[in-house]
Amino acid sequence: MSLQDNTSNHNRRPRLNDDDSFLVNFQDSEEYERITGQKSSIEESETERAAKLREAMEKKNSNAYDDLDDFIYNVERRHHSSGRHHHHRHSGFLGLSSSHYGKVKKKKYKRRRDKKRLKRWQKVCIGIISTILALIIAAVSALFVMINVGKSSLIDNSGLNINVPKTAETSDNGDTIIYNGVKYKYNENITSILCMGVDKTSIAGLDEDIGEGGDADSIFVITMDISNGTTKLINISRDTMTDIGIYSPSGEYIEERKSQLALAYAYGDGRDTSCHNELVAVRRLFYNVPINSYLSLDMQGISAINDSMGGITVVSPETIGRFKQGETYTLMGNDSKSFVRKRSHATVEGNSLRMQRQKVYLESFASTLISKTKSDLSTPVKIFNASSPYICTNIDASKVTFLATNAIRGNYKSFEIVNVPGKVKQGKKYAEFYVDEDEFFKIFLDVYYTEVGKTTE
Repeated sequence: MSLQDNTSNHNRRPRLNDDDSFLVNFQDSEEYERITGQKSSIEESETERAAKLREAMEKKNSNAYDDLDDFIYNVERRHHSSGRHHHHRHSGFLGLSSSHYGKVKKKKYKRRRDKKRLKRWQKVCIGIISTILALIIAAVSALFVMINVGKSSLIDNSGLNINVPKTAETSDNGDTIIYNGVKYKYNENITSILCMGVDKTSIAGLDEDIGEGGDADSIFVITMDISNGTTKLINISRDTMTDIGIYSPSGEYIEERKSQLALAYAYGDGRDTSCHNELVAVRRLFYNVPINSYLSLDMQGISAINDSMGGITVVSPETIGRFKQGETYTLMGNDSKSFVRKRSHATVEGNSLRMQRQKVYLESFASTLISKTKSDLSTPVKIFNASSPYICTNIDASKVTFLATNAIRGNYKSFEIVNVPGKVKQGKKYAEFYVDEDEFFKIFLDVYYTEVGKTTE
């Protein structure tokens, strides 16, 4: 016998929660099957069907109770909308009164609200977590922006216009160069930073119309290929003879004059304008390659930086002052400044020999920095704090962030120091260094260009 055929107790008014009488009189076979997961059988008694319904309702992993309520609610709505109104109190589906049904529905939705309602401490925790996540997202976004801005600033090849020597050919403003039958392509991943060690006392007593900002006693260009981590330091003699800009003390441009590269720094305010004038002179020497970043360090700051590293150990390549050729020294205090600054005026090669000592010092400094940073990540911060009173630079936070991120990723895998080749001779007053253009242009191509093939004639 199907549930639809069981109508003998149709007029009874069972209650949902008092006993099994409502379940006995439940008369929808489809709802029965959906709630219990079983089809009704003719052999089943009313008591067996009621027991299965009750069992399904009591299982925590089913919503049988709510399903029954929903089913009753839908039938009750159809019952009221049919227009069969009575003057006495309405009876709902299966004799369930409307007032009782309403209480059942209120209990049902109260249970649902209780399940969804969060305690105060839960709301507070969610609020704190949401705020932290928002701050993290904002910080990561800001870092991402800074990294990209720094990269764009460092790798700025706009206005590329390479002035090659007469022995080479160029096209697309220097994007492509042909030299000795080989074709080269400009490497857009290269960034260059001009670094200067400034001596503010070395120009005292000179009888030329030189400014009072000091001169660049040490000059080198650091080049970094961000695609493969190749880093090179190109050491330039301070005595290099090249065209430099001459300015009046008020900053008015006068002329270009062939003079020592170091003196370009003197025609400025001893800070940014001096750095810029030196930068222009170096770019001219480097065939107008993009060099957009600079950093100058007052020589008085060498001792502070050196000591912040706990001292730098070197082997002296020459005998000068208290330093003996081949002897090992751990430099501290003024000894570090003397090692990189002192030069002999008894020979025209005095600056070239000093450059060798500076190379030894820089190589040891770089290896010490890498080693100490691996064991103490605060080492770069210590160096920055020690050097900041003596530095003038246009390297901003975005550039530093990009360079630091690349360093953390381990993108700097090789480091090499090369000297600009040439010969030094005694001028009328000072030593003069003349660049070997053929050899230097080969170094220039090796640093800034990639060989792409042979040319066909």
